[in-house]
Amino acid sequence: MVREAVGRAREMLAAGDQEHAHRILMLTLDAQRAATDDGEAIAIAEATGMLVRLEAPLEPRDVVQRLLARMDELTEGLDADAVREARAFAELEAIEWVHQHEPDDAVVLVDVMRAAESLVSRLDGNARPLGVRQARAEAMYTAAVLQERLGQAPRRVAVGLETLALTLTSESDERLRHLRVAALHQAARIRYDSGDDPESAVALMRRVVDEAASLPSARPLVHAASLRLVDHDIGLGVPGTTAIAHGLRVLGLPVEADFETVSEQARHLDRVLDRLPDSERDLVAARHTTTLVDRYATCPSAPAREAILWWVLTRTREPAATTPAEHRLLVHTDHAFASDTDAATAPARVRVAARVAETTSRFGDPESAVRLYEQLDERFRRHAHDARLVVPLALATVDRALRLCDIGRRADALRVLAEMPPRYAPAIDVPGIPAAIAQAMYWRGRFLREAGDLAASRRVVSECVEDAASVSDPDVRLWAANALFSVWQSPELGKDEIDHALERFAGLFADERDVRIRRLDARRRLLESTRAAERGDRQVAAALLQGLVTTYGNSDDPDLRDTVELAVENQKIIAISSPVDGGSTSAGGARYRELRERLLRADDAIDEGRRADAETLLRAVAADTGADSDPNVVMLGLAATDVLGGILLDAGRWEELVAVARSAALRRPGLDTRASRVQARGHLRLGIALGRLGDQRAAIAAYEALDRLADRSTDGDIVDAREVAAYNRAVLIDDLGDPIAAIAAYDHALAVHERSVDSPGRRLRRVKCLRNKALLLSGLGRLPEATGVHRLVLDIASAAPDTAVAERGRKSAFDLAAGYTQLGHHRAAADLYAWMRSAHHLDFSRPELACIKSAAGKAVRAARRAQQ
Repeated sequence: MVREAVGRAREMLAAGDQEHAHRILMLTLDAQRAATDDGEAIAIAEATGMLVRLEAPLEPRDVVQRLLARMDELTEGLDADAVREARAFAELEAIEWVHQHEPDDAVVLVDVMRAAESLVSRLDGNARPLGVRQARAEAMYTAAVLQERLGQAPRRVAVGLETLALTLTSESDERLRHLRVAALHQAARIRYDSGDDPESAVALMRRVVDEAASLPSARPLVHAASLRLVDHDIGLGVPGTTAIAHGLRVLGLPVEADFETVSEQARHLDRVLDRLPDSERDLVAARHTTTLVDRYATCPSAPAREAILWWVLTRTREPAATTPAEHRLLVHTDHAFASDTDAATAPARVRVAARVAETTSRFGDPESAVRLYEQLDERFRRHAHDARLVVPLALATVDRALRLCDIGRRADALRVLAEMPPRYAPAIDVPGIPAAIAQAMYWRGRFLREAGDLAASRRVVSECVEDAASVSDPDVRLWAANALFSVWQSPELGKDEIDHALERFAGLFADERDVRIRRLDARRRLLESTRAAERGDRQVAAALLQGLVTTYGNSDDPDLRDTVELAVENQKIIAISSPVDGGSTSAGGARYRELRERLLRADDAIDEGRRADAETLLRAVAADTGADSDPNVVMLGLAATDVLGGILLDAGRWEELVAVARSAALRRPGLDTRASRVQARGHLRLGIALGRLGDQRAAIAAYEALDRLADRSTDGDIVDAREVAAYNRAVLIDDLGDPIAAIAAYDHALAVHERSVDSPGRRLRRVKCLRNKALLLSGLGRLPEATGVHRLVLDIASAAPDTAVAERGRKSAFDLAAGYTQLGHHRAAADLYAWMRSAHHLDFSRPELACIKSAAGKAVRAARRAQQ
C-alpha cells in the first residue's frame, strides 16, 4: 500500500497538487504498520521524506520530529544499506528546505542548524553506504552555511567547510565531489571577504577551478571562482586585459550543449568583460564574443545555438541605443548563422537579421537597410505564418517601408504597406499582428497625404480608425489615435477636416486609460482650446482648459504634466484678456491690454528692422512694470526684458546685456513656468556677457546658478538653457588652465545632456565636450582613458554624421589611431585605419584618405613586428 501511495504522491507533486499529495501521504503513514521487508521500509522512509519536505517550512520543529520518530519506529530492525540511505535522505529533508525558503527568523535558523549538526554526528562512522555519506556531507555543508548566516566567526565557519572538503578528498561520487568543490569555494570566499589569509583564499579558488573543470554540475562555481581571481589580480594592479585570462580560460571547458548551460557560459563572458575599463572593453569584447558565436554557430545542438542567438540579442541594446561595436557583433552573428535552417532557431535568427537591418539604417545607410530587409523576407518567407516568427517579420516589413520612404521610394513603400494587411491576415489571432497591421495602415495613410493623394489618405485613415479604435488591445488602439492625431497636425488640410478629426478623437478616446493615448487627448484639448480662443470664444476655451486640468492634473506622467502646465498658463492668459460684465473692463485688465499692445508694437518694430524703436518700447514696458504687484503685469515686464536681452545678445552689447540679463535672472516668487524660462535665459545671457567681458569666474558663477535653478526642471526651454550653460562653464574652466576641474566640468555637461532626447544641437555639444575632454586626458598622459573618449565621439559621429559632428569625428579617428600607436596597440590601430577607409559617412577628404592609407600600412607592419 505504501509503495503505491508514494507513486501517486510523486505524480501529484509533479503536477503541482501538493494538497492531495499531502493528504495521501498523511493517511497512508497514519495507517501504516511496521515494515516487514526492506522494500516496504524504503517506501516508508520515502513517504516520510516527501511529507517532511511539505511540512518542514510550515510546521513547528516538533511536528517534523514526530514524523521522523514514527519512521524510525516503523522501520526498526531493518538496516540494509538501502534502508539506511532512505532514512538518511528523509532526515535530510528536515534540513535542506532552508535553502529554498530562506527564512529570516533567527530562532528557526538555529533550530535547523542544530538539527543539521545532530544529523552529522549521528551519521558519523566509517562503514557508511554512499547515500548516508551524501546525506551527512549535505548536512555538514548546510550547518556551515547557517553558521555564517547567524554571524558566527568567519574563521570558524571556514575551518568547518575546509574540514568537510578534507573528508571528501577521496570520494569519486559526482554529488560528493560537487559538495567538496562548493565547500572549498565557500571557505575561500569567507576567508577572502573577511581578510583572513587572502593568499590562502586565492589558492583555494585556484583549486576550485582545477577540481571543478571536469565536473559539469559545478560550472557556476568555476565561473564565480575565476571571477574572484580576476578581481584579485586587478586589485593588485595587474592590467585588466591580463587579469581576465582567469575568466576567459574557463570558457574553454567542455559544457553540456543545452540552452541553460550555454546561456550561463555566455553570461560569464559578459561578467568577465565588465571587469575591463571602457577604453579597452570594445576591442577585447569584439574578439571573444565573436569567438563564442563562431563556436556555437555550427553546434549540432539547436538549444545551444538558440542560447547564443538570444544572448547576442540581449547584450546588444535596442536599435536607438546600439553602438557600432554591438552592430558589428550583430552582423557577424547574422553571417555566422546564415547556413542554419533549423525551425527551432528561426525565431532568434529572424530577430538578429531584423536588428541588423534596423541598426544599419540608424547608422546612416537606409539603402543598405532596405536590401537587408528584402534578404530577410526572402530567407524567412517559408516561416511567414509561424506564430513564433510572424510578429517580427511583420514589424520588419513596416520598417522596410519606412526606410524605402527615407531613400525617396515612396511608391514602393506604399506598395509594401498596402500588401501587409492581406499578407498577415491569416495570423490575425497572433498577439502583436493586429498592432503591426494597424501601424502599417497609419503609415500608409500618412504617406498618401504627404504625397498629395488626400482622397486615398482619407479612406485609409478612416479604415484604420474603424478597424483599430474599438479593439481591446491598447497597442492596436494607439495607431487609430495616432492616425487622427496626424490628421489634425497636417497644415495642408482644411479647417473642417481637422475639426472632424478632433471631434472623432474625442468621441473615441476621451475616456482612454492608456497613457500614450491620454497624452494625445491632452494635446487635443489644448489645441481645441487654442482654436476656440482664436475664434474669440473664450468661454469654450476656458471650459476646455479646465476639463484638461481636471482630467490630467494629478498625472505623474512627465508629458502630461507639461501639457497641464501649458493649460494652466493659458487659463491665466484667457482670464486676464476676457471681457467682464457685458463688455466693461476692470482697470487691471485695461492696464494689462495697454501694456500688451506696447509689446506687440515692439514685436512689429523688430519684424520691420526698427531695432532702436523696439528697444525704446521694451525698456519702457520693463520700467513701467517693475514695481507692479499684479503677477500678470509683472510677467509682461519680464517678457519685455527677455526680448530686450535677446536684442542686446545679437548685437554683442555686452555691458548693457549684463544689467538687463541680471534683472531677468532675479527670482520672482509666485510666478509660473514662463517666468522661470525668462530667469533661465537671464542667467545664460549673463554668463555669456560676463565671459565676453573677461570676467570668467563671475560667468562661471552665473552658469552654476542656472544649473541649480534648472536641476529638477523638465521644461524644454529651461533644459536647453541649462545644457548650453553647462557646456560654456566647462569651456571657461578649461580656459582657466585647471585640467582636472575641466574634465569634471565636461563630465557634468555630458551628464546634463544625457537626460534629454538627442537633437543636432545637443549632439554637437556632446561631441565638443568629449573632444575637449580627450585632449585634456592626453595632455595628462592618461592615454587609455583618452582613447575611450575618442571612441565615444566616433560612436556619435557614426550614428548621426551631420557636417559639424563628422568634422570632429574625423579628428577623433586620427587621434584615436595615434593613441593606439603610442600605447603599442598596433593591431587595433590597423583595424581602425581599415574602418576609417570605409567610413564614408565621415566624408574623409582625398588627402586624409591618402594619409590613412599610408598610416594603415605602417600600423600593419608594426603589428607584425610585435607578434614576432
